[in-house]
Amino acid sequence: MRNRCSTPRLCALLGIVVFLAACAGLSINRDYRALIRRSEGGIPHIRANDLGSIGFGTLYAMAEDNVCILADEYLTLGAQRAALLGPGDGNLERDFFYQLLIDRGQATEPLPADVEALYSGAAAGYNHYLRQTGVAKLSDPTCRGASWVREVAALDVKRVSRFDYALAYMQPILTAAAPPDAGEASVHPGGVRDERAVAAAVADYLEVPRQGGSNAIALGREAARGGGGMLLANPHMPWNVPSQRFYPMHQTLPGEFDVLGANLLGRPRVGFGHTEHVAWTSTVSTAKRVSFYRLELVEGDPTSYRFDGQVYPMRRERVTVQVRTANGALEDRSRIFYSTHFGGQLVESDFFPWTTEYAYAVRMPDAVWRSETTVAAQYAARSVRELKTVHDRGQFLPVNLIAADSGGEVLFADPGAIPNLSDEQIDACAVMRGAAYDGTRSECQWGDDPDAAASGIFGPARLPSLFRYDYVVNSNDSYWLSNPAAPLVGYARALGSEGTERTLRTRSGLVMLRRERDPAAPTLSLLDLQRLALANENYAGELLRDDLVSLCRAQPEVALDDGRVVDLGDACEALEGWDLYANLDSRGAHVFRQFLSEAHQGRFSRRFPSSLQARVPFDPSDPIDTPRGLALSGGSAALEMLAKAVDSLEQAGIALDAPLGALQGVTRGGERIPLHGGPEYEGIFNKLEARFQGAEGYPEVTRSSSSWILAVALGDGGPRSRGILAYSLSTDPSSPHFADQTRMFSQKRWLDLPFREKEVEAATLRRTLVSAPREQ
Repeated sequence: MRNRCSTPRLCALLGIVVFLAACAGLSINRDYRALIRRSEGGIPHIRANDLGSIGFGTLYAMAEDNVCILADEYLTLGAQRAALLGPGDGNLERDFFYQLLIDRGQATEPLPADVEALYSGAAAGYNHYLRQTGVAKLSDPTCRGASWVREVAALDVKRVSRFDYALAYMQPILTAAAPPDAGEASVHPGGVRDERAVAAAVADYLEVPRQGGSNAIALGREAARGGGGMLLANPHMPWNVPSQRFYPMHQTLPGEFDVLGANLLGRPRVGFGHTEHVAWTSTVSTAKRVSFYRLELVEGDPTSYRFDGQVYPMRRERVTVQVRTANGALEDRSRIFYSTHFGGQLVESDFFPWTTEYAYAVRMPDAVWRSETTVAAQYAARSVRELKTVHDRGQFLPVNLIAADSGGEVLFADPGAIPNLSDEQIDACAVMRGAAYDGTRSECQWGDDPDAAASGIFGPARLPSLFRYDYVVNSNDSYWLSNPAAPLVGYARALGSEGTERTLRTRSGLVMLRRERDPAAPTLSLLDLQRLALANENYAGELLRDDLVSLCRAQPEVALDDGRVVDLGDACEALEGWDLYANLDSRGAHVFRQFLSEAHQGRFSRRFPSSLQARVPFDPSDPIDTPRGLALSGGSAALEMLAKAVDSLEQAGIALDAPLGALQGVTRGGERIPLHGGPEYEGIFNKLEARFQGAEGYPEVTRSSSSWILAVALGDGGPRSRGILAYSLSTDPSSPHFADQTRMFSQKRWLDLPFREKEVEAATLRRTLVSAPREQ
């Protein structure tokens, strides 16, 4: 049912009347009913009078905007890709992986009745949209009329929330694990590759999920204007991975909860955002959340291993999926997965081969969906201390927690399920230069804490946390400098590093906060927080540009390895004239970017380039401002990198003084939208990862970048919140919300996010009352 009316007052009255009538009907026929009101940018505000109807309205709204992504996700997590699309494009391997989780009963664990109702309602909402629209008439051509777009059950929706999206990066090494053929020669990886290289390869592999990350700033009453707390949530997720898109929403269940924020698309609850009294977000933790173990195999039997002097056979799980063959027939294919008695899953890769002598297993904690039993308590928390109590009880969060409350107190914590390995165990049990642990001894397994929510993980008393009234921050570094005035120290090494060099983005955020909190005006407004989020200060440029220009002026010509001479004169001019920002009109920013890319040899990096000699090296007593500058003694290497950068730009035909906005952007429906921001290695708070593509510049956002950005002020008159979804709400090219917020992001404009009922009514641009019978 859709309606339009002539005046805002009439709209408001009609909306309230319709909603109250709908709610009254619930007592008679128990239909699912939800009111969906859309404000600017398409943000859905879902209001219903039971949790099942909240789920119903939420998934209906998500399907309106992104039905093809949801359908594809249900197909993937249901292990049906090979059956419907064929085994190619990695479909078969993904099906084996997710079928393993299905066979193990994940997402079938019992839940409270109201939570079960949420998921049943969510499935009904998605199905209602498909029935109402018709698969053949879907507006998005990506899946219009596709045979794989089907109605779903509650279990399909549960899997989206239950299956850890971050676990997917392990899928290739889990599905590849197989014992060697009989008679295969025994080859220890250390014999064919240096142990240092193996350790580096493992570190790089584990860095993959951490390349996402986020920024978070929580301001307490000593730093936030107005007396209450403020929060900036700036999570970074890939723009090009549909299943990891954020979806903002506002959910209201009168008398129970009122919460505005976002979650991954397909999850029917707000995962981070704010209620009336508390705002919270997350960043990627540096804690070691997985442990690799090296198994010593029994001679002649590569599927048995020694542990505490005894021989154990590996546990075998045969997984079977259906595959569509070339002639259209379906056939069964199977894969055996191997695991250990202590919970390790066998893996195989170029750095962890399965030989006749050794095999490797990964052990990962499972929060067993403890979050689902604590959501109501999270929403009911009226302070950050109450919120932390909820998290300590469940220990389900796989990331850091940063929060603020209306009383003006803020919190940093890493409260989740982290493998309990002491420093002594790490020292005594590490093998392959720390790439794995000794899997032959029980003393190398995870320990237990009496206050932990589950066995094998650190208890809350041993995890880092900090309450403050000024501020806490995190940008994917360890807990150490969450607030430099109160460093967190003395924790187990498995939780992160202390007294070590910070990432450039961490330092950038701390430096900006230091500047903003002028002693004469130490408090920030909500507008200040928004401005800081998209300031686009290039912190690496602040550290290096002036010294690089001095070197360039002193030696304006550099010979490359092939004998060609590069004239750096114009590059020096461009760098000197650069404003040290990554804004649309910042000229010369790309010259510095290409220089840093050469310095990092094209590899992902977070810190000061190790290939450059700092004029002032890292000093743990001055961790925010060191390392910095370029040493003159290392000038020749820096100039050679600059010459290579200039050569690549000239070969691409890109002017050295071009504005960044002319080179960096995305295309939506034939419209090019310029974008500001920059990559991790530049230390830009507003992270935007766009690969250099020669003459095209930086034409697409490819990796983890700013996505849903939320700034909220609590306390008197609050909550007041503003946000922007950088890649827009919908992936449907015909949707009015396909690119609208991306244009706003380009212009540094934010959405006002109404929270209170009268604010939502006043901001409503479109309303939909959706209803459907509950299936018995």
